[in-house]
Amino acid sequence: MPSTVHTRSPILEGLQSLNAWRQQVVLSLRALAELAGELGLLPGGSILRIENLAFEITQDSLRLAVVGEFSRGKSELINALLFADQGQRFLPSGSGQTTMCPVEIRGAPQGRPGLQLLPIASRSIDVSVEKLKRAGSAWVRMPLDAALSGERGAPLKALTETVCVAVEDARRLGLCPPLNQTPRDRERTVCPSCGLGKVLIPRWRHAVFYLPHPMLDAGLTVLDTPGLNAIGAEPELTFSMLADADAILFLLGIDTGVTQSDMTIWEQYLKRVGLRSQLVLLNKVDTLWDELRDPEETEQEIGMQAEKTAQRLGVKRDQVIPLSGHKALVARVRGNEELLDRSGIRVLESAIASLLIPGRRESLQAKSRLVADKAIADQKSLLRNQMEHLRMQIQDMQQLRERTSEKVPRLIAQHRQKLEQFETDRRIFESRKTAFQEAAREYLLSPLSTEAFDLLISNAKGEMLSAWTTAGIVERFRSFFAEAISHFDSALTGAARVNVQIASEYQVLQSRYHLPALGTVPYAIMPRRAELLSMAENYERFGMMLEIAVNTQSAVVRKAFLAVAGKVRDFIVETRRDAEFWVDEIMGVMNQHLELYHQKAGEELESLEKISQAMGNIEIRIHQLENQLARLRGQMERVEMCEKRLAAVLGSGQA
Repeated sequence: MPSTVHTRSPILEGLQSLNAWRQQVVLSLRALAELAGELGLLPGGSILRIENLAFEITQDSLRLAVVGEFSRGKSELINALLFADQGQRFLPSGSGQTTMCPVEIRGAPQGRPGLQLLPIASRSIDVSVEKLKRAGSAWVRMPLDAALSGERGAPLKALTETVCVAVEDARRLGLCPPLNQTPRDRERTVCPSCGLGKVLIPRWRHAVFYLPHPMLDAGLTVLDTPGLNAIGAEPELTFSMLADADAILFLLGIDTGVTQSDMTIWEQYLKRVGLRSQLVLLNKVDTLWDELRDPEETEQEIGMQAEKTAQRLGVKRDQVIPLSGHKALVARVRGNEELLDRSGIRVLESAIASLLIPGRRESLQAKSRLVADKAIADQKSLLRNQMEHLRMQIQDMQQLRERTSEKVPRLIAQHRQKLEQFETDRRIFESRKTAFQEAAREYLLSPLSTEAFDLLISNAKGEMLSAWTTAGIVERFRSFFAEAISHFDSALTGAARVNVQIASEYQVLQSRYHLPALGTVPYAIMPRRAELLSMAENYERFGMMLEIAVNTQSAVVRKAFLAVAGKVRDFIVETRRDAEFWVDEIMGVMNQHLELYHQKAGEELESLEKISQAMGNIEIRIHQLENQLARLRGQMERVEMCEKRLAAVLGSGQA
């Protein structure tokens, strides 16, 4: 009888804990957005940013990629981690059942399982897999019956399917070497089993498997990848899917150790400097088990192999885990606890729960705290300014009460003169705001325009196709990023120029009318420039290893570059969107400060005019101001309570 594994799984417990925490964060962020909308202290764009972050967190999942050469046991390991309670192998695994395309395993919407398959012919069009996911007509769908586990294996065997096509068609898809790279005796046929002029290729390019499952429903997404050849031939897999994975399980064979192809995968696609989001698995340790051998000697050999692997890959020893995915699956299917302990699967589950899941929480925590702290700080700053202004008014009224009524007309005249001067200065400032916006468009937003980057990508694409040497491709990658960074530098200079222009104009009014300081810090492009430099370094390293792409077909080179260019373009679009948000936000904050001063100055003048009519109204005015001050104190208490709730969920921040 199959054992029930999920109820005691540390991965499931960690995911459920992460999911429960995410829900608390979402509730806290929504409460912050609701409070900000009710108090009306923040611009609409700031509130929308909080709501968008809450929505992103509700859609968040932990993306776990399983990577390794062919026949390393990736699918078998996933079977042991997720599907042992089926009582049999769920994903195809074993001799002749190698997964031929990347497979995403996700939770099933509304509990309905299904399998989506993207035909290999889609490689002939320059559209990413992520975009094709939104085009339902591009996929072949196979519904699965969740109640009949025994019948689900047949559709999943589609993941192992191949098809014979003409060599020319394979070359067009970037899956076959060009003629000048094909041995002379194999120019007309590559796969004898397919016949003359034919070659065997995968039937599917990508698969998405939806399944009701406790771990998947708790927010886990697993990416099962093919081996090195498939990774090198599908640039989007390396530049998007693996790059966006929150954690990676890298499978090696304990019998082979770290092979040259394993090092190629690690160096080009998986190595993440300074992060502990990878686990290296030495699979198939059962091949070393020998009943005629001392168990301690076997364990020592396994430990030495793990130590050597850690040193060669440059990771910590606790990131290298020896195990047997096959024996783990057998143990769970048969309920053999002793074999399960010996398989090492529990050590892996504990490592995932203790190393990888907390890392995802820390990432979300930092992102949420950045947005929440700023919203809290801005509201508290505005409330403190308003409260201080009211205290000054109360003090003025109390002093006025002690003066003779002869001084009131003079105060009214001073307030009118000051208000008239403010209106004049405000009109001048309003006329300058158009110049601010034009300067922002010219010096900050124009260097980040999508049209400029589309032209840059188009020109670079043409030059890339003409480069048929590794050095040429590396130089084109380097030149492309140099031009992209040049645009960033222009925008950085423009941001400083616009900030100085805005600050200098606003500081005149701030000094003259005691307006609050601008709480919005200047937009800093420099950190994003550093991210772009990091991207350039990673992609240049990939370009230096593109012998496979150069030796196969220009389509692969084009797709590799388009994948890079698409990531950079998305990065530029996001940077420009943040820059536009900054411009809109700082304009909104300045308008709010000016409007608030105008409103308060008008109230003071109106109050003085009433006082001049009846000095007895002074007490009434003081009472009104005290009530307003009490209302603001109540709002401050609500903001501070919201801050405490967020701190309890996110930890201490800057607010």
